[in-house]
Amino acid sequence: MRKAKATLQDETIKGLLVRREPEPIDVRLNVMDRVREIHERRSGKNKARHRTGAVVTITCLVLVLTSLTGYAASRYVQILNSKGGVVVQTKEIREDKYTPHAKTYMKMRSAYKEDVLKQLKPGELAAYYVHDETLNAYDTGNRVQTVYQPIVYKTYVELKKQLENTAGPLVPEPQYLPKGYTFAAGKLFPSITEGEASLDHLKKLEPEFIRMAESSSSDTKLFIKKLSWNKAGSANVSYTNGEDTIYITAFVRKKHPSSVVTRNPKGVSVEKLTAGGQEMVYMEASTAASVDEVYYKHKLEWLDEEDEVFYSVFDNQGSTLSKSEMIRIAASMVQ
Repeated sequence: MRKAKATLQDETIKGLLVRREPEPIDVRLNVMDRVREIHERRSGKNKARHRTGAVVTITCLVLVLTSLTGYAASRYVQILNSKGGVVVQTKEIREDKYTPHAKTYMKMRSAYKEDVLKQLKPGELAAYYVHDETLNAYDTGNRVQTVYQPIVYKTYVELKKQLENTAGPLVPEPQYLPKGYTFAAGKLFPSITEGEASLDHLKKLEPEFIRMAESSSSDTKLFIKKLSWNKAGSANVSYTNGEDTIYITAFVRKKHPSSVVTRNPKGVSVEKLTAGGQEMVYMEASTAASVDEVYYKHKLEWLDEEDEVFYSVFDNQGSTLSKSEMIRIAASMVQ
């Protein structure tokens, strides 16, 4: 994946959202980081109901900018490769004065995303553009967004077959699961670095959408175009036992000098440990953690450097699982 250095081109955005950073932003990698977080958050909040209306938002640049520049972040844990380079690092999210503006944008954007989703069948991907000056003032660099309606697979065999057909990331079956847990659902999602869902392609669509909007005789602000895709970039599975759920996510990450950044809200403790011979980041939410910000009780993350796949294993907020059980689950996936 070619490194993309991006700077904000509009002073309005700088004034609203951006705390200046000493280094350029690598848009594509950090989009992937943020999409992964959104992906996991929605999985955690659905609590095994697995409604097919789950939204996975791809390439929403303002969310990336919020993660990088709308919050003050502190480094806590790093995982290094054999050459001493940082491959995974954690940062704590702390709201600052720009955060309310980012939240306003996300709230405005959300209603349009839901409208697009209602028009999609399972397995369909669409790009959309909102012809609204106020909304677009928040994000002049990436006005075309995408929404995907996932297909829900009811068996691991079905999911694995589709991942093979779409060259998606392998989601290893845990060799250990606590008693009572069974496979509930699996989903896969289009790649955001290749094909029609890539940032490069979406940028090329912007003039087409603007012409469409300016020539429209209706009052509609929302314009949609279906996209084709044939390569998966991420997947998730869930295992349930009554009210408790274990979620596993996998994201393809192209080789790149930058590290994977995983962000934890306030009230989450972070440590580095080794399970099954693999270094991992372990996170645990305290009772003081905000239920609106933290969607898990325990969480483990690691990067498979050989296959360039980033994995997360986490449970639900009210999970009865212990730290040792979660570690054992993760270890059984890498052994």
